[in-house]
Amino acid sequence: MQFPTDPVLAAAVDAADRVPLTRLLVDWSRDGNYAHALSDLSTVADAVTVERSITGDLPPECSLVEGYTSATLTAALGGQRAVDPRDIARMLSPYRSDGPLYRQQQVDVPVRLDLGLATTAGPRWVRQFTGTTRSLRATASTRTVQLDALDPAERLRAAVTLPVTAASERAERLPAVFPYKYRFNTQWVLDYVLRRNGIYFSPPPRPGCLFAMTCHGGLAPDIGSTGSNGITRKTNTATPEFVPGAYGLAANGGPTIHWWGGARGAGVFSLGFGEAHLIEAHIKAGASNTFNPDADGTIVAISTSLVKLEGTTYDLTISTAGQLAVKVWSNPTTSPTLAATLNGPTLTGPAAWHSVGVWVKYDHTAKTITHRWQLDGVVGAPATVSVTLDALYSAPRAGVTVKTPVPVQCIQVAPAAAIPAGWGTPHVSEADLDVGLNWMTGLPDIISGESWSVIKASVAAEYGLASFTEAGRFQFRNRDTARTAAAGPAVKAITAATSLTDLEVSVALDSVRNQISHTHAARLERDEPEIVYQPTTVEELDAPPGTTRRTVRLSSRCHATGYIGSYTASTYPDATDFSGFVATNANTGAAVSNVTVTGLLSDDESTVELTFSNPNAFTVRFQIQGRPAFRLVANPVTDDNPTRILTTNPASIARYGRRVLDLPDNPFRQHPDPANAVTASLLADLADPVPILADVPVVGDPRVQLADVVTLADPTGLGGPITGSVIALRRTQSSEDGLADSLTIRARPPA
Repeated sequence: MQFPTDPVLAAAVDAADRVPLTRLLVDWSRDGNYAHALSDLSTVADAVTVERSITGDLPPECSLVEGYTSATLTAALGGQRAVDPRDIARMLSPYRSDGPLYRQQQVDVPVRLDLGLATTAGPRWVRQFTGTTRSLRATASTRTVQLDALDPAERLRAAVTLPVTAASERAERLPAVFPYKYRFNTQWVLDYVLRRNGIYFSPPPRPGCLFAMTCHGGLAPDIGSTGSNGITRKTNTATPEFVPGAYGLAANGGPTIHWWGGARGAGVFSLGFGEAHLIEAHIKAGASNTFNPDADGTIVAISTSLVKLEGTTYDLTISTAGQLAVKVWSNPTTSPTLAATLNGPTLTGPAAWHSVGVWVKYDHTAKTITHRWQLDGVVGAPATVSVTLDALYSAPRAGVTVKTPVPVQCIQVAPAAAIPAGWGTPHVSEADLDVGLNWMTGLPDIISGESWSVIKASVAAEYGLASFTEAGRFQFRNRDTARTAAAGPAVKAITAATSLTDLEVSVALDSVRNQISHTHAARLERDEPEIVYQPTTVEELDAPPGTTRRTVRLSSRCHATGYIGSYTASTYPDATDFSGFVATNANTGAAVSNVTVTGLLSDDESTVELTFSNPNAFTVRFQIQGRPAFRLVANPVTDDNPTRILTTNPASIARYGRRVLDLPDNPFRQHPDPANAVTASLLADLADPVPILADVPVVGDPRVQLADVVTLADPTGLGGPITGSVIALRRTQSSEDGLADSLTIRARPPA
């Protein structure tokens, strides 16, 4: 319920002589100000209806509070505003050259609705809908317009491609040997999708961001590409892989747990000609920190090549005594050299969440590094040190390493010519995301998926609830949260004496389900490498003199990167362990040893751009005795064969007979533990028939929301009290009939 503690509004809702209010605004200018001359349609809104309902995978008769909500608005507009020269139908016409919307697009325009009541303290407004216009239908004969709108789910249009990453097959099969569980939570998936649509649960990426990793229940980059699923150490099986952070979940780190993973940036890491970068993270640390023996204090390192092995590396670190620093590594010869240490602030007090950032700028001409630190919004003075760096540019993708000496989240590296305005100001979260009940072994193979479909599927795997609030804010509640709320106290009492106009209770055996079956299939990175690309003919990859590039498609999305070796016919391995080739003179067939081939994996990891460097005066062909001799090898990420599990409620079967529910297959349902927990929860809720009160007409209350718990009492009729959750709501405000609600309620069993 909105504004449950406002006594003035509550009194106005229950007053015998109510004065409902309507405020309907359309942002025709699309600038967020709702200041267009025709934005305020309140006085011509004859009737406005908002409908909200919960839709899920379960049969309608089960009627649980699970799935996703959708909301629609329909407004009947008629008459003429006092400030307009003509009626609203002609004012809204895009074909009138004298109209304010002449030739303007009228769909996909932001719209919002507030309903309210006049009170002794002035008008009290309650937001009912935030969305965008779907259609406008004007009728010339009646000079009326019908405006239809949908909630923000309509605008989640970004195509989503999930990273290719999964737990190692060997590690998953041998938990006693590899106790660290490489997992992904529903929260990570939802945040990843929302970020593609400009909705940021945690700080957004900086412009031109090279690398970002939120760690909100998963260890894949948000920007950049996964290079490996990490080297892990966990010495206490009770230590969780993820812990609560400043924003949602964070990757855990400490004396008994450590993760170390490699990745690729989204672009070139360039240090020449005065380029500067921001390196930022949130960490939980203090004046005294205990690391795992595998940890060296590194949080994130970005390099012009392989980290610390070639090129130049910026390494953001923390010490056991809380000292923040950037270590600058240079490798002008064959081994990494610590060229400079850029000391930052030192943390004090016990371990707590801190926002940490450093701005680093290398001046190639002056041979100096200027750095400036931010800690919890406090920006320090700049400092400069002298240092000479040689490797100033990375390959097309920078090398990145992430480690967890302490709990970390919200990591990012981005170019920044100057300190950003408001650096360190806490981000105001734009969504509310529970920690999901579902943990996946890997991310499903989704390429260019529709955002809202991915959200619905990931939430359906654990039967949670995804929705946009009346204010247009996304929220996800896991099943435990939703069930706890449904079992909580009522927020409103509705009685026949005050606001209940009719009541009909329906109880059906169809709502009972006491045998539930589901399938799950672990998604894993296979231990055995496979050939993911090889040409079908010997001529397919012919490389003429000079440098040529060709893009090849892999048989499956995977991490097909790394060294592509040059072999002779006698050394070319028969096994599929290595990527490589045999180069020959296309004219004579003679062996060629001076050709190099490198590969650049595409962002969606489905293709590789091969670069052939042929210094010879003839075309090179990759063959052995007329057979193609070129291949790319990788460890594929695939699904196990699905396993079906049957769970029953014997007591309910004995009482009502066997009533079966087969849960739809879902690519996000991968591990038996969370799947079984959800099944047990569903069985508990569906074991007995549940009364449904459909389309209960009541006096309108703008505060009541979907999933609210209400109590109905009809002492001279059907009795009561009846307590239940609102699973559908239709609210109408009209100039003739005032404010009215129609509620559908899933009732609790009689007390």
